[in-house]
Parts: sequence; structure tokens; C-alpha cells
Amino acid sequence: MTETRTSPSSTEFSRQRRTLLGRAAASVCALACGVGGAPAAWAQATAVPESSRILVGFGAGGGIDLLARVLAERIPAHLGGKHNIIVDNRPGAGGQIAAQALLSAPADGSTFLIAPLITPVLSQIVYKKPGYDPAKDFTPVGLLAHFQFALAVPANHPARNVAEFVAWLKAHPDRANFGSPAAGSLPHFFGLLLGGAAQIDIVHIAYKGGGPMLSDLAGGQISSAIQTTTELLPLHKQGKIRILGTFSEKRTRELPDVPTFAESGYPKAVGSGWYSLWARSGTPAATVTAFNRALNKALADPVVKARLDEIALDPDPRTPQALEQLRVAEIAKWRPVIESSGFWAD
Repeated sequence: MTETRTSPSSTEFSRQRRTLLGRAAASVCALACGVGGAPAAWAQATAVPESSRILVGFGAGGGIDLLARVLAERIPAHLGGKHNIIVDNRPGAGGQIAAQALLSAPADGSTFLIAPLITPVLSQIVYKKPGYDPAKDFTPVGLLAHFQFALAVPANHPARNVAEFVAWLKAHPDRANFGSPAAGSLPHFFGLLLGGAAQIDIVHIAYKGGGPMLSDLAGGQISSAIQTTTELLPLHKQGKIRILGTFSEKRTRELPDVPTFAESGYPKAVGSGWYSLWARSGTPAATVTAFNRALNKALADPVVKARLDEIALDPDPRTPQALEQLRVAEIAKWRPVIESSGFWAD
């Protein structure tokens, strides 16, 4: 039996050709858009350069440096392609040198800045000429993590809680003081925040570093001190100082038995330090989105969470828009506190 095949008509041939071309175009679109079963990572990978660096305005070994290195190690796995991130330490001037380095970097996703709260927020309040405006010069990428602060007194101080401490300050105005590691530091401003919330005049004593301050606190040379919970905890456990309250919104893991100032009747004495990631203004939106998604996935990684827990950092992944909203809200919160004190860093 002979099989007979007939050639398609010109009309049928044109229809088949259009169908094949349409399927090919759909496949290309699926790859580019990350739909239809095609890997979205392909589109994401095209939005980021092959390598980038994270600027850190502080020396190696500190909490912000460790955070940067953990993220540099884990973010590439979530960028959908080969990518390399290096940490570039630019210590000095409270992070200002690194911030200036970002200003001169290309806006292509090859350079990011990991910054403490002072860079996008406090710099705009404490410096008469900060040298940059985060709203214009930076592009928010994502919030990273929070760290907490607390107030402590010498071990032999008569106050056993916040209420007793405030009463003691009012009864002893000549000894109403608190130490901080440096003028213009977050502990300095948390002391101002507490003084305003409790309506007391409490003198700020600025030190050149946390070590001398803690030594004087344990020795009773100052009545109280404010520092990160991480720095205060060892002396607290040794019984050399007593932590009375934390500024966090809820009790910290490290100090479950220590109430917050809000719990103690001062809801306005609440806040935290935080780290965030920024790019140069003008960085393509697709690049920012790709890094934000990769960043948030890295922060949700159990391995990353465990490593940040070791240095008392609480991950808080957010969108770039949410980070900018936080920045604006924090400026509104801290500006009246700092300006009423008359403090300027320059």
C-alpha cells in the first residue's frame, strides 16, 4: 500500500509559520519575564552586574562589618546567576568617608553602602553641612537588622528599677548624669530621649569610647550609662553593674527579665539602632528590586538568622519604600530631641 502525502497550500503554510513564530516569541518573553514555567532568575540575573562591593564605614571585626560579610556570602545565591560581592571597609568620621565613597560610585548596582542609623538619619540633624542628602543622593535597597540599647547603673546603686531610678534622679539633681561612649552617639541621644520622656534634667557625660565609660560605671564614678545591650551584658552578668531598662519595643532575648522603658511608664523612650543598605541615586529600579529580593531571602535564611543572633542583631527585611518611610519617620522623631539640646557635631 502506497502512502500519498500532499503538500500544504500556501495559506496553510503561512498559518503554520505564524504559529511557530508566535510560540518562539512566547518562549523568549517567558524567559525574560520569568513566567510560564521559565526561570525568573534569568531575568533577575540580567539586572545585576557580575560583581559588586559593599562599602562599610567602620573597621573589620565590628558588628556592622560582620553583618556585611554574612550578607556578601549569602546574597549571591539568591541573585539567580554567578555573582561576587566583596566588603570594602572605609573607616573614619563615623561612617561619613564610606558615604562619600558611595556618592562618587557609578549608579549601576556595582556599589552599595551598609549604614548605621547615623548615616541616613542623624547626619541630617547633627551636621550643619552633612555633605549629602539621602533623599536625593541615595537609593534605598532594604532594611537589614536592629540592635538594642539599655541603661545601667553601678551594682551598688540604690535604684532597683526604672521608677526608683527616676525618683532618685529627681532627689539628687547634682548627681543626675549618664555616660555615653561619645558625644553625638546613639547612646547620647537615647539619654536625651529618656530625659524628655521622664521630664528630668540629666547631664550627659561624653567619653572617648565605651571601655572607659564602662570602667567608670562599674567603679561608681558616674550614676548611669547607656550603651548597647551587647556591651553592657558581660558586666551585668558579673554583677558589676545593673541594667534597669531597655529602649526596645519588647524585651530582648538577652535580658528577658529586664523591662522596657515603655513597660515602666515611658512609652516615648523607645527606639533602636538599625543597619540598612543603600545604592547610588539613579541605580536602575530593576537592579534595586533584584538586590532587595535577594537580600530579604538571605535575611530569612536560618543560617543567617543564627549568625546574626550571635551578635545580637534582629533581622527585619523590608521593601525599599518601607526603608525610606522609616528614614523619614526617624528624622521626625529625633530632630526635636537633638535640636532642643543644642548639640552640633561640627
